[in-house]
Amino acid sequence: MDRGSARPGRAAWAAGALLAASLTGATGALAQQPSPVGQFNDQTQPRTDPRIAEKPADPVRVGPLAPWATDMAERGLTFDINIYDFYQANPSAGLRTGEQSNSAYFVLSMTADMQRIANISGGTIKFTQTFFGLVRNLNMAADIGDTTLGYQPPFNPNNNRLSLLTYQQKLLDDRLVIEFGRTHPDRYYGLPPCNSINSCFQDLFYINAGFTSPLYAVWGANAAYQLSPTTYIQAGAFSVNPGTNALSGYDFGYERLSGALVMTEIGWRADGGQVANPTPTAISLYTGTGYAFDPTIPIRFNSFFGVLLQAPDQSRPNDTYGLKVNWQRLNENYTQFLSEANFISGGTGAPYARDKFVFEANAHLDVGAGVILEPVVQYVVNPNTFWNPYTARRAKDGFYGGFTLVVPLGTLLGLAPG
Repeated sequence: MDRGSARPGRAAWAAGALLAASLTGATGALAQQPSPVGQFNDQTQPRTDPRIAEKPADPVRVGPLAPWATDMAERGLTFDINIYDFYQANPSAGLRTGEQSNSAYFVLSMTADMQRIANISGGTIKFTQTFFGLVRNLNMAADIGDTTLGYQPPFNPNNNRLSLLTYQQKLLDDRLVIEFGRTHPDRYYGLPPCNSINSCFQDLFYINAGFTSPLYAVWGANAAYQLSPTTYIQAGAFSVNPGTNALSGYDFGYERLSGALVMTEIGWRADGGQVANPTPTAISLYTGTGYAFDPTIPIRFNSFFGVLLQAPDQSRPNDTYGLKVNWQRLNENYTQFLSEANFISGGTGAPYARDKFVFEANAHLDVGAGVILEPVVQYVVNPNTFWNPYTARRAKDGFYGGFTLVVPLGTLLGLAPG
């Protein structure tokens, strides 16, 4: 999930355009969200899956902490804990093959309902702190080197990080939602449409435009307005902070701001209308395409296309299986730089291909009790050395694999509704 920290001087500007589309093979079916990131990050924009946005009026909590949590919720405070464990290995791909890495994210959240606490209608304070554990091999990005495969492993040099601290206000009968504070653009834009959290991201966002890891908060604000039951518009502005992974999130006076990221979006309701079966067997197609108009930045073009087979077995309605192809084109000058850096480091200096392809198989499996397993296997053709340019080694075609394990500990303990 962690995308590392964008290189200083390379990620200050949003010099690209993104087009994302999702098509479902079941007309009128409720759109499924194969990745749990939308459920656990509590998205606030109008396009949210209605099963998440429209929470029950009387949520049921089950677990040892349920009585206490229910009492606190009546007072205006709700809590949650989610665990994400990310494991990855490169048996044959990249610069140094046969490496492994792991990192567990313990995400603790609290929400304060200002209506109950201070009689402020529509007001909410949100707070999330992430703790990192079970960390192994912080150098995995350099071991692989590639701009896509090499960007997936965890790089969490600190043991904790502020992930969210915002004030949200709903106005005009909840049609207008304003949120500001320490947040992240990934909570509103570029949400992953794929099966695996760890391998579903648009490279131009993170390397060219300056996204940090989704759980590394930056200063930002977003406003969303629901024009009609099927149409919304939203806009947001967020700071770009190189080197943010080395900070705690509370370093308000020590951050180096190198720019701002401004994003807008117009969309339509994703569910297609309520139906009796919210998880029908269906085939979904999705794509995400980005093009950088600035010819001086590393990645000029990136496009991925995928297909999902959702709920093939109705006895396991939350399971999803997918295939994806990712095509990335580097700036021609940047490939020359990689070749020259390889040469002066003792390598052959042979030219690197501008075009890279990643072929992927993935799955989203409901283990039970809300626990989710998301395995992924990829094969890369023409990888590069973006994260380790000054090396005599040459990046190898080969396999990358890993998984994400998601445990809704707050739900199991009774802190959050099931």
